[in-house]
Amino acid sequence: MYLIAYDIADDKRRKKVQNLVYSYAFGGQKSALECLIDKKEAIEIAKKLSKIIDLEKDRCHIIKVEKFIYLRSAKEITFKNGDIIL
Repeated sequence: MYLIAYDIADDKRRKKVQNLVYSYAFGGQKSALECLIDKKEAIEIAKKLSKIIDLEKDRCHIIKVEKFIYLRSAKEITFKNGDIIL
């Protein structure tokens, strides 16, 4: 599972990002969405997002969420290199 979160400055770009991310999402809130995708799909989404967003004004993060995190276990969250794709 991946969490895709974004903060887009322009309404037109935000709508494009929203449409793309919502097509993969199964839950979440507004601009932070849970997506049941694999690494290959996450990379595809990152490539598509990089063509939409303005890297100077917008932010977008794709973060791999480990099983124990979304099972609500009380463990420390550790990010490894490569977990944040964009």
